[in-house]
Amino acid sequence: MLARRRAIVAAVVAAVVLVSVSFVVSRTPPRWASGAGPTPPPAVAAGGVSAGAAASPSADAASATPASVAPAVAGPAAGSPATFPLALVAPVDDLRTGYTSAQVRSLVRAGKILLPCGVSAVAVAGESVELPAKACTKATSMQAAVRKAPSRLALLPAGLVDPRVKVLTVDGADLFGNTVVRARTYPVEGSSDALPSELAGPATVYAADDIRTIVSTGDTCPDRSVSLWAVVKGKGWDWTLQGGTARYTGTYMDRRYDGPTGNGWEVVKAVRTGKDEGAIWSMIKDADIAVNDFECPMVADFTQHEEGTFFTIDPEVAGLMKRVGMDVLSLASNHITDLGSRGVLQTVAYADKAGVKHAGAGKNLAAAMAPAIVDVRGLRFAILSWDATGQARGATGSAAGAMRATTAGVKKAVAAARKKADIVIAMPQWNWPEYSAAFSQTALKQRDAWFAAGVDHILGSGTHWASGISITKPDADGGWRLAVTSHGNFLFGQDWSRQTQEGVIYEVTFRGRDLAQVRLHPYIVMDGAQPNLVASKTDGAFVQRQVFRASDLP
Repeated sequence: MLARRRAIVAAVVAAVVLVSVSFVVSRTPPRWASGAGPTPPPAVAAGGVSAGAAASPSADAASATPASVAPAVAGPAAGSPATFPLALVAPVDDLRTGYTSAQVRSLVRAGKILLPCGVSAVAVAGESVELPAKACTKATSMQAAVRKAPSRLALLPAGLVDPRVKVLTVDGADLFGNTVVRARTYPVEGSSDALPSELAGPATVYAADDIRTIVSTGDTCPDRSVSLWAVVKGKGWDWTLQGGTARYTGTYMDRRYDGPTGNGWEVVKAVRTGKDEGAIWSMIKDADIAVNDFECPMVADFTQHEEGTFFTIDPEVAGLMKRVGMDVLSLASNHITDLGSRGVLQTVAYADKAGVKHAGAGKNLAAAMAPAIVDVRGLRFAILSWDATGQARGATGSAAGAMRATTAGVKKAVAAARKKADIVIAMPQWNWPEYSAAFSQTALKQRDAWFAAGVDHILGSGTHWASGISITKPDADGGWRLAVTSHGNFLFGQDWSRQTQEGVIYEVTFRGRDLAQVRLHPYIVMDGAQPNLVASKTDGAFVQRQVFRASDLP
């Protein structure tokens, strides 16, 4: 599936190059796509958008970049004229998602969007916008300025986008989005008659081919209500991931469990909107890489469980993971050894047969420690998985099981992965106790130790709640690093509380090796079986704020 996506993207880029060279376009292209002016020849981006040259990674990243990755090209010099894309940004924890071109033009004219100093003109969808007569904001201070005025928006040169801000779509186009939205013509561009020093070089550089997205989904154990709907009620496994959008109609108290006050748990009542069917499927399929926390054993003699905490999964789910475009399954969880070695061996065999990579469990410790490697246009990602809860049976030199999160084991696994990949991502089962949102003190220590061992980012799971994240710079001279404690339930039926009904899909975007964006997509699991997206600013606000309240954000 990943190879097919690469082939499609390559074909699109090749076609765009041919069109640009021939100057056969359906509309007047952005000036950064024409190569006008004294700036270097622009790198061509999918959808006919380009800006100067390929984005430049950090010096450390450049030294470690494999030969298969094209070297960066310098951007325009200070004092020179240039035209470049401007990303519409908000604070990283903002709940807004996108605007139309007409809305952006109106906000710019009204002075409600911060503009970077040195930008002399702004055009939106080909229409020049009259700029307000007011002070500008230094581009390199824009992230801090946005944080100080969280209701405001800003236009930030694409080369300066980092995870301190959230990029919003414009007319559905997204410079930092998945393979589909990156291919749309991006409508917002800025021009400078003479670039100030802070906009020289890589600041105004953008190339879509340098952008790669990872979509990460949470706790997946499709037994109980999930298999009830898919198998017993005959909906089929594909149905579980073909959800569209849903809206909330109210809440009530479920008193099956005591809850935090002894009066049960609040539960959401929701209905499907009948719109955007397949949105979940598309979100996974359209990513450059899709990863999933797969917690339970797939076995030939699986059983439909109605209750309890022992699970077995229909092997047909392996085919579902392949069809939806899931590239890697993280297997090191507290439930993967529910059937002992037999369950682990069969799970791995079914994933292998379906052609889905996996990490964290295997026939022995070496297999459990081995990374899953995914190559996206020459940039190699290593996915590792380990159980930090201590609940799974640990793999040994001769027995199947999960990788345990021992200090020595983690260091050895990360060191081996670093030799094979440019970016190392850990997908642990961690941050217990379950049913909590905050980082535990143990998890914070583990996070720091894993970063020190060479892990670049952490996409964790395990609490059954969408829980806190951190976006930090452990090394002041290094890049931003992401740690996710838990995504919440995905295909895991627990309908007794709002926290176990709701979750977030993480969309994590890289510019070269550098982390550029971390965005949350909220959903509710309908019927305890099918995730459906919910509106970010309204119904989806509760779960996102639950995450952000427990987070360490820049």
